[in-house]
This record gives sequence, structure tokens and C-alpha cells, in this order.
Amino acid sequence: MAARMLKLDTPIHLDAAKFFRWWQDELSFLVPARLRKLLGTTSEYLMLTKDEDGVSAVYRGDEGDHALGYFTLDDSGSQKRDRLLEHTPELAEAKIVLRLTPDQSLRKTLKLPSAAEENLNQVVAFEMDRLTPFKSEQVYSSARLLERLPASRQIKVELVLAPRSKLDALLEELAVWGWRPDLVDAAGDSPLGAYDLMPEQYRPPRNPWPNRINWTLAALIVSLLVTLGILPIWANKSLVSELELEVKKVSKVAKEVESLRQELETLVHQTRFLQQKKRTEPALIDMLRELTDVMPDHTWLNGLQYRDHRLVMQGQSPSASALIGLIEASPFFQNTSFVSPVTKDMASGLERFQIASEVVNGRFSEKPTTSE
Repeated sequence: MAARMLKLDTPIHLDAAKFFRWWQDELSFLVPARLRKLLGTTSEYLMLTKDEDGVSAVYRGDEGDHALGYFTLDDSGSQKRDRLLEHTPELAEAKIVLRLTPDQSLRKTLKLPSAAEENLNQVVAFEMDRLTPFKSEQVYSSARLLERLPASRQIKVELVLAPRSKLDALLEELAVWGWRPDLVDAAGDSPLGAYDLMPEQYRPPRNPWPNRINWTLAALIVSLLVTLGILPIWANKSLVSELELEVKKVSKVAKEVESLRQELETLVHQTRFLQQKKRTEPALIDMLRELTDVMPDHTWLNGLQYRDHRLVMQGQSPSASALIGLIEASPFFQNTSFVSPVTKDMASGLERFQIASEVVNGRFSEKPTTSE
């Protein structure tokens, strides 16, 4: 047995309108009858079949079909109908459908190119004189799709038509006796309302409520879409405003922090400058005390000059050359040397000297302190 191959290139036809009609019919039982009538979606029908003397009426509702009887087209039949409507008020909410018998209409099955499906009724009307013995202006017609034939790229269509003269006369007669159908269909196996042969001049005034409700719903949907479009923008704008406010607050704090940081850096710089100044600048009182401690006995000074960390000492000592080592050993002096040659004072017998030395801050000197 040969394996059957799945044809993935077969086109898929989705009849959205048919699907939504089915969905509407399935949900219609949830809607009250009066509202269904108002919206034009009622599932209750009063089906009429006419013969030469009158009409047979059948009520079709959620529980199935129910025969209402035969009504002659005269005063007696009209009174009978009025009594029926009086005792069965729900019939007033039903949609009246005139179903044409086989002798009042013509059915024909056709095969057309698949391209005709999109505008089926227009194509059939254009080809009427080729497909039937009538011209399009002589009949009322309606066609529906029965089957798609992918292999031959054709569609199978059922065409129903009724001569205009006969259908117009029939509707005129019914109107005289108070029967005004909402729809003209053809009796048979086809679903109720599959064909619409109702002439425009006999069509009842269109119920404005469905269009009003549709426009209202469309306006509501548009409003919701606009709201959904604007709301994020408004929310983002509010968020941006809040963020800008927060940024301003943070910027103000940042400026304050930056100002404090600069003040701190200035204070640190000044503190370091003072610390450095304290470490490098010698204290004169420390220098004089250290000089007093360093000078040996029998040595005195008769002159001191201090300028730019340089001290020049003039005086007399028993051994002027020994002073260089004593002064250089002090943590308060460095680079000590004679400024002029040492001379002998003939009167005192001491050596006259003039010594220069660089004065440093002895408290932070690396030299060990020798004086106690």
C-alpha cells in the first residue's frame, strides 16, 4: 500500500465571515430575544411557503420547528394571523422568511474558476445569459460556494434564481394581506438564509441600531487605542518630569558637595603649608638657646647676623677651630664654615673668628641631639 504524502503546498482557505457568523449564532442564545431583534441577530424565524391560495407558516426557534398552520390570503386569513400574534407575542420578534418552492425558483449547480470566489454573485450575474436561459435583468439570483476543487482550480457553486415578474407579483400579493418578509430564500437542503433573493424595493427599512452600535464600539475601540497610545507618553512625561526634579536636587547636592570638597582641599593645602612651614622654618628662640648650649666656656660672641636661614657669628674663643665641629654637630646648624681668617687678639690672647652656618629647624632634623 503506497504511503500517502502530505501536501504542504495545498492552499488553506479561511472564510472569516463564515466563522464569525457561526460564532455569532453560537453566542446569540445568551442575548435576550428583543435585543437580538434590535441588533438584527435573532435566531427566531417565521418561515412562509406560498401556494395559489395562501401561505403555510412554520415557527423556527431554539427548540426546533413548530407548524403554525395555513393562512389564506383574504380577510379570514388576516384575522387568523392577528389572533395568532395576539396569543403568541414572541412571533412579533421573529424574522419573516419567504421560502420559494421549486416551481417558484430554479436551482443549478455550476463549476467556475477559483478566481470567481472573491466576487461570486457579480461573476454569476455577468455570466447569467451563458449559464442559464435568462438574462441577469430578468431574474433575481443568489449563489453560494459548495466546494473547492484544488485539482482543477475550480469551485463548485449552487445558483438559485427566480423570475423577477413572478417574485415581484408574489411579494405584492403578500404585502396586500399584511405579510412583509424580511428575507426571500429558497426551500431545500440549504441552510436558512443561505440565499438572499429579496428585491431592494421590497426590502424592509434597515435597522439603524446595529450600525449605531458598531460605530459606537468602533469609536470606543479607537478611544481605547488612543488612550493606550497617549497614556504611556503621559506617564513617561510625568516620569521624565520627576527625574528632572530629582536630577536638579541631586545636582544641587552635588554642587554643595563639590564646594565642600574644594573648601576641604583648600584647608588641607593650607594645613600642609603650615606644617611644611613649621618643619622648615627654624624658631629663633630655639636657635639662640641651642647656640648658647653649644658654645664652650671662655667663648663669647660680640655679634650675630641672621638673614634667610643664614647666621653669621662674630666673637672670641681660646680655640676658634674647635667651634666648627661643635656647631656642625648640633641639629640646628649645618654647612658651618669660617667667613674670614682667624686672627689673634693681642690684648686678650684669644682668637677672633667670624663663622657662618645655615640654620635649620632642629626639632625635625635628622641629626641626633647632643645637647642636654
